[in-house]
Amino acid sequence: MMKKLQKKMLALALLGLMSIPAAGLWAADNPSVSVTADKLEYNGKTQVATATGNVVIVRDKATMNGDKAVYNLKTAEADLEGNVVVQQPDMHLTADKLHSTNRNYVIATGDVRGIYQDKKVNGDKVEYYLDKDYGIVTGNGYLEAQGSRLWADRIDAWFKEIKAVGQGDVHIESPADNLVADATKAVYTQTPGKNDGVVHLTGDVNAVQNGNSLTGDNIMIRLADNSAQAMSRSTVVIIPGSE
Repeated sequence: MMKKLQKKMLALALLGLMSIPAAGLWAADNPSVSVTADKLEYNGKTQVATATGNVVIVRDKATMNGDKAVYNLKTAEADLEGNVVVQQPDMHLTADKLHSTNRNYVIATGDVRGIYQDKKVNGDKVEYYLDKDYGIVTGNGYLEAQGSRLWADRIDAWFKEIKAVGQGDVHIESPADNLVADATKAVYTQTPGKNDGVVHLTGDVNAVQNGNSLTGDNIMIRLADNSAQAMSRSTVVIIPGSE
């Protein structure tokens, strides 16, 4: 009986090992994990632990809430579903469901809304690879970073490299650069620690900056000096007196 109870408690504690899209969440050395729920179960044959009803998982400074949590000891897969909320000092995430595999790959689905430091990410589905610090947002994608905002059907983001790719119905707003643009695809790159951001727009491009407008199919905008380069047949409209 005692061995079964120990296995059950171990499995439930492992529920707290679910990773979420924020670097360093599980950085602390072996912090304790607490799992609280209306009902706690463990199946010894399937090695699946389940917590249902007002689930609260606390590990170090991170707290996860949901209606149901499931952890499979065999596959190291974890699921949290129903009114999911994840909170830590520099990150807040809400979604309908959260699934993680091997503590490296995480996928959140259903009206996902995340805030991590100065970044915001919204979408129908958000996937994140912790080892690469790489995320994919699909369906009503939105990414906000350093004051600039990007909307697209799909957004790929590499946070260490400061690179983002938006595809499908792309819309960009950068108030600091007085820039608004629409395109089929946008690629933003920047060297970490430098003010050398470049936006490469392709497909039905319409960009307006400081009152001047530029339309075409292949346009490069350098934000540091507000310069633009058209690499296809384009039309520019310049407002006298604008920069």
